[in-house]
Amino acid sequence: MTGYLYIENENIGEINFEIVDESMGAITGQLITNNNYLKFKDRIQQDCEEKGISNITDFNYKVLFSDNCKLKAEGGIGITDIKGFNEIYVEVAGIDSRMIDKIKQND
Repeated sequence: MTGYLYIENENIGEINFEIVDESMGAITGQLITNNNYLKFKDRIQQDCEEKGISNITDFNYKVLFSDNCKLKAEGGIGITDIKGFNEIYVEVAGIDSRMIDKIKQND
């Protein structure tokens, strides 16, 4: 299922999510960034270098799906963007079973 990652109200990219752990409500996907991501890239990479991930304590990350449904992530949202690597991953944990079912239906 396609989602869009935001920092505050700024769209920074698109993710095609897949379920990685249904029981934990965990989904992940590669972030396809847009130009807005460049405003935050250095700080996100610094967070990743210091603690392995940039998460909702660093930025107010939110995910909206293509149907404008806002994802409620009780376990948080994190981005892994390591300098020198071209792949950026988004991890989301603690989503409810209803949302997991919705993602399954859209795979």
